[in-house]
Amino acid sequence: MNIEDLKKLGISEEAAKKILAMHEEAISAEKKKLSDKEAELEMAAEKIRELTEGNADTEFLRNELAAANKKYNEDTSAMKLENAIALALVDCGAIDRDIVSSLIDRSALKLENGRLMGLDEQLEKLRTEKAFLFGEEPSRIMDIGLKHGAPTSGDCFGFKFTGIWCEKK
Repeated sequence: MNIEDLKKLGISEEAAKKILAMHEEAISAEKKKLSDKEAELEMAAEKIRELTEGNADTEFLRNELAAANKKYNEDTSAMKLENAIALALVDCGAIDRDIVSSLIDRSALKLENGRLMGLDEQLEKLRTEKAFLFGEEPSRIMDIGLKHGAPTSGDCFGFKFTGIWCEKK
């Protein structure tokens, strides 16, 4: 755009000069914005190159993350194995679960799909060699001493028992 183009549109020369001056100011402001954005883009590209290259800091952090993930996986696997052993010892009727647990060779055990493989053989061997560590296997239904079907009642130590409630005489 120039003065002649504006004169052809019927704008006076003085107004055309003012319009061109304003237009040049707007263009220079936009050019400055463009150069600022280009500089910002170049800084971002440099930062991306710096982060994606194998510099020591990112490599160190990657190694730390891998080590932390490995330790987490090992710890959770060990905890799952210990919990599975503890539950199995409750089910098999071990009297002192700590002692029986210390006698189990964990290197021969595997936890697959929620099943503990290799423990049954070790427990059978311990049952035959150290039977005093095992009692009877607990039943799944516990007898708590209440007779069902008829309410209980009676006097005992100054209290009158009716059902499961205890009232003072």
